[in-house]
Amino acid sequence: MIDVWESLLRTVSALAVVLVLMGIVALVARRLMGQRLGSTAERPLVRVLANSYIGPRKTIALVSVAGEYLIVGTTATDLVPLGRLSDSTELRELLTRSNDTPSTETAPLMQGVLTSWLRRLSRDVAAQQKGIHDQ
Repeated sequence: MIDVWESLLRTVSALAVVLVLMGIVALVARRLMGQRLGSTAERPLVRVLANSYIGPRKTIALVSVAGEYLIVGTTATDLVPLGRLSDSTELRELLTRSNDTPSTETAPLMQGVLTSWLRRLSRDVAAQQKGIHDQ
């Protein structure tokens, strides 16, 4: 006849060994892969430079990713790429000015960059739509 307690003890001890091995593998993987996954301590790979509120749970963010400046629309469930800033000299000048000023003034400076970019984008889209409708 099968001894229930012996079978239960074997099952629990096997489960404990598997869980301990999984924990060890997770710790080793975290230590080895930590620097490869972009978790550098001195400078992050992705930085949010500015956020501008549009509507309920909708914002536009200026993001720096590996030296490129991207404009991203965010909602509660999505991230939508809106474009890239190509005039890096103006943006760098605004960023250096915003770094010299207190952090409470950073958002209005960056909001100005986002506003000017959105105006330029809306003019371009309107011109494209006009060209499509005129044909």
